[in-house]
Amino acid sequence: MTLPPAPPEDPVAPASFLHFLGRGLLSPMLMVQAARVKRDIPRLPEPPGDRLGVVGEGEVGLRILVVGDSSAAGVGAASQDEALGKQLAIELSKSGRGAVGWQVVARSGIGAQATLALMASVKLLPADVLVTVLGVNDVMERTNPGEWLRGLDAIHNHARWRAGVHHTVHCAPPRVDMMPVFPQPLRWVLGGAAARLDTALKARLRGARRRTRFALPFDPRVEKPADWLAADGFHPNALLYRRWAEALATHIDVDLAHMPEANAVRPSGFSGFDTLR
Repeated sequence: MTLPPAPPEDPVAPASFLHFLGRGLLSPMLMVQAARVKRDIPRLPEPPGDRLGVVGEGEVGLRILVVGDSSAAGVGAASQDEALGKQLAIELSKSGRGAVGWQVVARSGIGAQATLALMASVKLLPADVLVTVLGVNDVMERTNPGEWLRGLDAIHNHARWRAGVHHTVHCAPPRVDMMPVFPQPLRWVLGGAAARLDTALKARLRGARRRTRFALPFDPRVEKPADWLAADGFHPNALLYRRWAEALATHIDVDLAHMPEANAVRPSGFSGFDTLR
């Protein structure tokens, strides 16, 4: 049997074809499992608290904008103080750049295209670095990798245009294949879909300027996913948000240190954050 040629926007189409063939054969079982998970999984709320602010001492030396889905919104944490956005700002404020301004624009259940619409509907404060947290809902919605990439491109360009962002970090889709809330073979199918999005993301960012991919290191041989997940077995808990923020801050520090312009990030023109203290 000859596989169809890969379209230009989807570098992993042959693997996708085999995967969806397998999913088609299993579809009745998958539909039952998906319905059961949707019925039984606890619905955790987005945590309360401010979604913008300034942390650290001195003048604001760096500004970050975190956009995306429920994990960007901090679902699984008790408050925004424990969520990714503020924790990331806290970690970055330790790097000697002064205080860090941060803003989160996120909503549970949205994918890349809906995130772009959400960004367009709110006031964006000036930002130096954009962080996207997306993928899991696009997996659930069966978004084509090419379409997902176009959504990320549009988000990146929108943030550059409206917030002045000059560097973007795209967080890799979560490891759905390791989430115990999903039974097999549904977990295998969703994990494969997430892996295809991630493979496409790696290909898109290869050689890109001022755009990088971040994946949180995790070793299933010595770590249990359940230890890092909230009560729903799906979202991060407070410990994982802190770990994520620490590793992501290190990644951003390395990115900024290797930017072409030595003074690409500097404490000037920070209107919008000076009134938040």
